[in-house]
Amino acid sequence: MKYEINTEEIQQAAMLHDYGKVLIPKEILYKEGKLTLKERKIMDLHSEFGYQILKEKGISERVLNLIKQHHKKNTTNDNKKLDIEVQILEVADMYSALTEDRAYHKAYSKEEALNIIYKEVEAGIISKKVYDALKKSVYN
Repeated sequence: MKYEINTEEIQQAAMLHDYGKVLIPKEILYKEGKLTLKERKIMDLHSEFGYQILKEKGISERVLNLIKQHHKKNTTNDNKKLDIEVQILEVADMYSALTEDRAYHKAYSKEEALNIIYKEVEAGIISKKVYDALKKSVYN
């Protein structure tokens, strides 16, 4: 199946997707080591916070929905185009998080990051086509 995607909307969402982290307490945002369940629930709110902050800023509803859903695994919508766009944003975010040094882990190599993401493909969470596009862009 071939999808038409709006790269401008994905790019805009990619630039704004973590905007809601401005409302996450610094001790959670920059915590070294694993978050507790309560801290993880607070961190997970950043997508909704970003949506709420940005919805009054003249940003399209499609971009807002990408921001809101960028961490929702296996999103089920009537709009399959949004599903694939959410996956693209989510996979790019995952790759970035894995290949950059973070307070809670050192950067993984390209190969390690791709292997971790491929587990999401095997679990049926991420489309193989989205994974293949990421892999192609990483090695080009």
